Amino acid sequence: MAEKLTTVEEGSEVTGTLKSTCGVTVSGKVSGELHAPTLMIAATGAVHGTVKVEKLHSQGEISGRIDADTIELSGRISDQTTITGRSIEVKGSNGDQPTAIFGNCVIEVGVDPNEPPAPAPVKEGKGKKGQPAPEAATGATT
Repeated sequence: MAEKLTTVEEGSEVTGTLKSTCGVTVSGKVSGELHAPTLMIAATGAVHGTVKVEKLHSQGEISGRIDADTIELSGRISDQTTITGRSIEVKGSNGDQPTAIFGNCVIEVGVDPNEPPAPAPVKEGKGKKGQPAPEAATGATT
């Protein structure tokens, strides 16, 4: 028996939430939330939004918040994208052009996508060493 697969064909567009218990292949466009065990984005495909999968293989375009255990990238990663995964593989170049193009994004390698994000570091101001800046301590601005 063949493995079941959810497919968004080239020329098709899905907006909203797509949840599947079987793998998803996208040759068209998905905008919104996508939850599945695996996601394969073809070179003609695009996924924009929140993605939560165990395995991602992308030759197309992605943007948004991507959480996966295993990630293979060889497509376009748009600006304002956060990618979190235990392992990320970027495929090599195709001739003289790179096959993975990154915009302004955050990549967190070795991070369990199921763990909450770490708190942001505390910035030290112009106060004494180890103490917050005066405006931080009082809430006043200069």
